[in-house]
Amino acid sequence: MSTVPVSIVRGGTSRAVFLPMSELPADPAARDELCLRLIGSPDPVAVDGLGGGVSSNSKVMFVGPATSPGADLESLFAQVSPAERDVDWAGNCGNISAAVSAYALDEGMLRLRGRQADVRVRNLNTGSVFELSHPLLDGRLSPAGDFRLDGVPGTAARIDVRFLRPGGSVTGARLSGFEATLIDVANPVVILRAADLGVDAGTGPAELNADAGLLARLEELRAEGARAMGLAPSRVVPRVALVAPGGDGCLLARMTSVGRVHHALPGTGLLALGAAVALGGSVIDLPPAPETVIRHPKGQATVSAQVLDGRLEWVALARSARIILRGEASL
Repeated sequence: MSTVPVSIVRGGTSRAVFLPMSELPADPAARDELCLRLIGSPDPVAVDGLGGGVSSNSKVMFVGPATSPGADLESLFAQVSPAERDVDWAGNCGNISAAVSAYALDEGMLRLRGRQADVRVRNLNTGSVFELSHPLLDGRLSPAGDFRLDGVPGTAARIDVRFLRPGGSVTGARLSGFEATLIDVANPVVILRAADLGVDAGTGPAELNADAGLLARLEELRAEGARAMGLAPSRVVPRVALVAPGGDGCLLARMTSVGRVHHALPGTGLLALGAAVALGGSVIDLPPAPETVIRHPKGQATVSAQVLDGRLEWVALARSARIILRGEASL
C-alpha cells in the first residue's frame, strides 16, 4: 500500500488536503486520480476520504518552493467535485491560498525569523501572484490571535492576503436578457442583480439550493458568461454572484460553487466583488470605494482595493488558517 505525506489545513472558511509539490504526478490523469482518492469522491459524504461532502471541504493544494524569480513559493490548486469524478484545475481558491505560507513553514519549505512573515506566492493555476502577511512565533504561523473570521469558531492570528495586479477589467454583458458584469480578479465571476432574477439576496443557501429551477438557471447563465469571457469549459469558473445593496453602504451577496450556492462566500469571489466596487461601472449599485463590506450567509467580510488611473493595483482581504493534522494518507 502506497502513502503520501499530507496535512489537513483550514484556510479561511474552507478546508483542504495539502501536499508537497514533489508529490504531484506528472501524468494529468494520475493527478486527478490522486485528488479523487484523497478526498473520497465521488461520494456526497466522502466516507472513504478526507473531504467533507461539500465543495468548500473538497479541495487539494500542492505547495513548493518557487522555481522562478518573483516569488518565495508556488501553489497549485485542485477543486474536487463531491458528487462526480471531476477535478477542476482552472481556478484558484482564495480561502485556501491564505494557508499556503503556514503550511510551507510547518513543512520546513520556508524558514523565517522574527515576528512577522511577508511571503510572496505564485499560483500556477492562474499565474497570479499574492502576498501573505501574518505574525510568527518560533518560525511558524502564530497559533493564537484576536482576529475573528465570520464562519469560523473562535479567534486566530490574522493573515492578510493581497493579490497583486490581478487584472480586473469590468465588462458589461447581456446574458439571456439579464444585465451582467463579467470580471476576472483572481478567478472570473459573473455578477447579476439578485432582484432581476426574482431572488431575495438575503435568502439562506439551504433554501436557494432547494430550488432546482434557480440552480439550473444559474448554471445556464454561468455557461453563457464563460463563453462571453472566452473561458474553457469548467465546473468551477466562472462563479455566479447574486448581489443587492445591503444597507449602510454594504453589499449583500450569494455565490455559486460547483453548481450550488456557497455556505459563505469563496475568497476569490469576495476579491472580485470588492474589485468591482472599487473599479466602478458594474451592476453593483454602490459608488466606487476603496473598501467594501460584503455580507454573506455566515456574516460579513471587508475587501480593500487600490485603483490607480483606472487600473487595479491590488485587492486584499483578511483570513485565518490552522494546520489541523499532519500525517500520511493511504492510497
